[in-house]
Amino acid sequence: MPIFIEFVCYTHCLAFRVDSQRKIWYIRIMPSLQAYNVRRKRYWRIVESFRDQRGRPRIRVVRHLGTAQKLLDQLSQAPGRPLYAEEREFAAPAALWGIADKLQVVETIDRHAPKRQQGATVGQYMLLAAVNRAVGPSSKSKLASWYQRTVLQRLFPLPAAALRSQRFWDHMRYLGEETLTTIENNLTRRLVEEFGIDMRALFYDTTNFDTFLSSENPSRLAQRGHAKSKRTDLRIVGLALMVSWDFHVPLFSRVYEGNQPDSVTFSKVLDDLVARYQMFRERCQRVTLVFDAGNTSEENIQALDASPYYFIGALVPAQHADLLDVPLEKFHRLEGPLFEGLRVYHTEKEVFGQKRTILVTRSQRLLRGQIRGIQQHLGKKLRTLRDLSRRVALSQEPGWRGKAYTRESLEAKLNTITSGQYIGEFLWARATEKRGQLGIEFGTDHDAYMHLKRRVLGKRILFTTHPDLTDEEIVFGYRGQHNVERAFRRMKDPCFISFSPAFHWTDQMIRVHAFCCVLALTLTSLLHRSVVKAGIEITHSDLLRELKEIKEITNYYPPLSGAEAKRGGRPRAERTLTRLNRQQQRLFEVLDLGRYQAS
Repeated sequence: MPIFIEFVCYTHCLAFRVDSQRKIWYIRIMPSLQAYNVRRKRYWRIVESFRDQRGRPRIRVVRHLGTAQKLLDQLSQAPGRPLYAEEREFAAPAALWGIADKLQVVETIDRHAPKRQQGATVGQYMLLAAVNRAVGPSSKSKLASWYQRTVLQRLFPLPAAALRSQRFWDHMRYLGEETLTTIENNLTRRLVEEFGIDMRALFYDTTNFDTFLSSENPSRLAQRGHAKSKRTDLRIVGLALMVSWDFHVPLFSRVYEGNQPDSVTFSKVLDDLVARYQMFRERCQRVTLVFDAGNTSEENIQALDASPYYFIGALVPAQHADLLDVPLEKFHRLEGPLFEGLRVYHTEKEVFGQKRTILVTRSQRLLRGQIRGIQQHLGKKLRTLRDLSRRVALSQEPGWRGKAYTRESLEAKLNTITSGQYIGEFLWARATEKRGQLGIEFGTDHDAYMHLKRRVLGKRILFTTHPDLTDEEIVFGYRGQHNVERAFRRMKDPCFISFSPAFHWTDQMIRVHAFCCVLALTLTSLLHRSVVKAGIEITHSDLLRELKEIKEITNYYPPLSGAEAKRGGRPRAERTLTRLNRQQQRLFEVLDLGRYQAS
């Protein structure tokens, strides 16, 4: 084995390595200082010499040093204390910007919403709004100040005038309803073809969001309806969403009127879902659509039967008394930790004109949750009945100034209080009249409650058209409904995405706002998906939280001494990142965030 010796010649700035047989293995030209003239002024630079592929000598500039005076100032200048520092969000906006570039968001939007070549494009404005919804939701009037505090200021420089709220609204007007649908179709196609989203099971559901539009506003989308927030005083907007199994990536969305029932919405979007299937089938031959009982109707199921989708759905238990009457002794347990406390009954039954595979499930976890909810509602109703009893007694005493109760009005009020899902089965109340004095009696029927608990509570009735699914796969598939529910929760998170409040007052603007929120959900889901597939186990919310903590710090120092300082030159800037923990360091490497650092 030869012995290597390295020689350094400082006179000629050479380093060469030879073995014991005096054979040269390589020659490395060390950097040297070189002077050059530009417009009769002398400057200095550090260069390296090398030979090109033809063996000709060449030089490579390592760094420009400026004039001799500036070089001297740099060598003699101590770092000192910075004048001030600026902190900018770095990792979260940069990572989402990179995902959007891979998805070709800007190019897709600009292709369908062109404008003259002046300033930022429509796609750039919408992407900026989507990134804002994902990491720091704010109104359009505050988006400029958020932008100034992020690394996007350097990656995507815009003048302050371009970020006024009016400029966003001007560009949002390029996106009509048909244009938004076309853009979403193109983005979905890229998700399927380039990102390889798992298409075997897709989950559909609806939700609604509060708005603060006045009653005089002519919006058709914002209507008063069954608000999930219980804010009956607000007008709401509905959103239908279909997401994938893996990482709940949105593949379809539709904004609809807030007073429209779920089953009606489902029937209106079925044609679009079937059209979307043609895109999905290129990657997956058997696509199963999963939805809950609120979307089940005879018309919808018949339409699905005529479509290429398989489906797993739920039936309304009250409409299938024969299945609820099946004794628990005929149920069998499912094996595995995922199905602990779950028993099922497998059968077939004609439903909506065709024989279906039926699976009646009884879950101890669901049973406990329903009992807890019943107890809470029962407590509220009993307090209401006690308060009503006191008011009835007071209304019959001298000096009562309110409207007197009649037996008919009292019975109507009692019927309203005792009604409700499950509660009406065992809570009773009636009006009484003794010696001309009205009163009420109320209580609970224990036998009726036990019958309800044994026959109805804890049960779901699932049905499917997929011929090859086992009982475990049917249950597991329907439980995947939590994917779309989790997506809705993220869109209602005040810290991330946050659909509400929507600072828009026309239907067209509300649709664009919904598009930006769904796009934000798409980008964050894809980001989470890429990180997990790289081997980092982390939740969606923790991922965004860790990335938001990675910030860029810019320290500004006084200008160099000498003539430049006398002229009041610009402060010197040095950029660095906040200290990364182990998790953040792994995320930084996996997402290749170093490419966004300042050189």
